[in-house]
Amino acid sequence: MRLVAVPPYRNPAVNWGWVLRHLVEDYRKTGALQGVEVDVDDGYLVESTSEKRDEEVLAVINVGIINKVKEYAQTGKYDGIVLTGGIDPGFVAARVVLQDKIPVTGAIHSALHVASLIGERVSEIHTVPSSSLIVRHLAERYGFGDKLVSVRIPWHTSTEAYRFLEKYRDNWPERLNDPGLKKVMDDITTECIAAIEENRADSLILACEHLQACADGVRQRLDKADYHEIPIIRALPAGLEMAIAMVNMKLLQTARAYPGHGLKAAPKYC
Repeated sequence: MRLVAVPPYRNPAVNWGWVLRHLVEDYRKTGALQGVEVDVDDGYLVESTSEKRDEEVLAVINVGIINKVKEYAQTGKYDGIVLTGGIDPGFVAARVVLQDKIPVTGAIHSALHVASLIGERVSEIHTVPSSSLIVRHLAERYGFGDKLVSVRIPWHTSTEAYRFLEKYRDNWPERLNDPGLKKVMDDITTECIAAIEENRADSLILACEHLQACADGVRQRLDKADYHEIPIIRALPAGLEMAIAMVNMKLLQTARAYPGHGLKAAPKYC
């Protein structure tokens, strides 16, 4: 089986492709992905280096995601596509584009499904208020509005965290000792504990690339604080496993749920 993971974007200041490659290899070291090849794209190039992550940014990067999805589907080399953006950019449109071709998964969509398998109350740790609201809306659209009990914000943007991570491109494990990233991990952990204590979360989701890059450090901190019973769901492995399951079960996103212009058995919407 061969999958391709596609980050939400790249720009002159940020390239998530190499981070995702490390995250894939970290997951493979757990014994996962046997018999599965995973290629990682570098993302569609956008010129803006803004740290905003609001609906405007989402609209801009959606276009790049769809271009990438079409490009990979046309190669015929892949069994599934895994989208990795923490606000599911382009995911719904990709399901329409690929409805009769290959499976596609989204980060938040996959992580929420995994959370629903293991518990009743999940909190997603995010970055800033604008994109956190997008996550809330996604949960409602996906039918998990009652299970997502909070979206909490440690107030560190992905671009800020990337500046710390890029120093460890060739020495990935050492990132956990970076003073700047330690502060990020401390603040993420604070929000995790607040989600557990204040929102009664029984599991946690880390979806954005930089948050998943911090997951090992956050896990260590939560264990030390005696919260070892609270699982952390990392969105990339969730998306990969969802794609693997769809490929193995020979399932595609259903045309009636994501109808294109050519839908034959068109329902009447009331």
